[in-house]
Amino acid sequence: MTFAYLTSDELREVQQAAVALGFADPDQSAALTATISRAFVATATQGGTPMAKLMSLTARMNTTRALVSGEVPLREWLGAAIPMAGGQPEEMVFRRALELMSADGRARTTPGDDPTPVLADMDDLPRSDGELEVVIFEDDTLDVAFLHTGTDVSRSVAKLVVHRHFDGVPATLAGNAPDVGHGTGWMIGPGLLITNNHVVNARVPSEPDASAADFDLQGKAIRALFDFYTPDAAVHTAVSAGCVAHDKTLDYAILRLAPDASPRPPLRLRTSPILKPKDRALRERVNVLQHPGGNPMRLGFRNNFVVTGTAERLSYLTDTAGGSSGSPICDDAWFAAALHRGFQTITGGSVSVWGRTINQENYGTPIGKILEHVAANHPDLRAEILAGQV
Repeated sequence: MTFAYLTSDELREVQQAAVALGFADPDQSAALTATISRAFVATATQGGTPMAKLMSLTARMNTTRALVSGEVPLREWLGAAIPMAGGQPEEMVFRRALELMSADGRARTTPGDDPTPVLADMDDLPRSDGELEVVIFEDDTLDVAFLHTGTDVSRSVAKLVVHRHFDGVPATLAGNAPDVGHGTGWMIGPGLLITNNHVVNARVPSEPDASAADFDLQGKAIRALFDFYTPDAAVHTAVSAGCVAHDKTLDYAILRLAPDASPRPPLRLRTSPILKPKDRALRERVNVLQHPGGNPMRLGFRNNFVVTGTAERLSYLTDTAGGSSGSPICDDAWFAAALHRGFQTITGGSVSVWGRTINQENYGTPIGKILEHVAANHPDLRAEILAGQV
């Protein structure tokens, strides 16, 4: 079966939105493809008219999982199309397409199915003059130690590179380059790194899950790149010895790293959840260290207001494009409160905070919930994790 990120109907919707916004124009097309391999764009744009070139390019991107460089052309194109849409209705078409193609987007139940319904965390939020109500303390500044501690914590967060396997065979791209997936992981215990189950699974929503055997092989074929702050950074690489615990429902996976001459310390864990009822004004914020799309580390902070906080789920607002699977969601003391697991486009209209439009909501699994599952199924592993908290 031919690989495709989007179904034919979903792709057609993207193409129609692009046409409506005039993206077939050569100048617009050049802006949309500025970050995509020139060689790929040249071979993918077939036809004598700008419209034909737009159709052939989007179709080719949809069936190209990744280039040898690891670049995903469709993700790059959609990421550029969203801001270029300038808040027009077509922007939501591009956002939904990005969500559908992303492993941490709102998941389909099986390849090709419609996405599962959006959890309406936004519905009960109080509003004032059309804007979400925000509670600001008289002094909203932070101690400078916040920056220093965040820097220390960032050293224990890594970009993950997962070599995909099919039927026991490592997958390759053109030129025999390894076919890999990316994610974020962080140290949860001595020699133990946590990420999402779907990061180790390394499949996009349009593909079936990895078999148990392939999942195991992929868990043993993960590289963790620490200190990846800039494209030319001198990274420290650790390798996984295997996955020692995982759960698809909670979407977590814990990897044991091979012995390392320069081990990174575990993050401090917040085992009590961040609690926030949906009907209370926005006040609590979270901080997220992430490697979106496999890129150098980024920090999301201050505008990441918590929407809902319970023992089962933590959701928060963001204005980024997503793709940060496995990131730690930290409180202002830099305790890891939850594991980022997904994002979803806010349907029924965007929301506004301080005059800024927000179109996306992120969500994660609270650490306490994960530790409960580990305790019930891997008590010795839980003891290892807690031993690192002293």
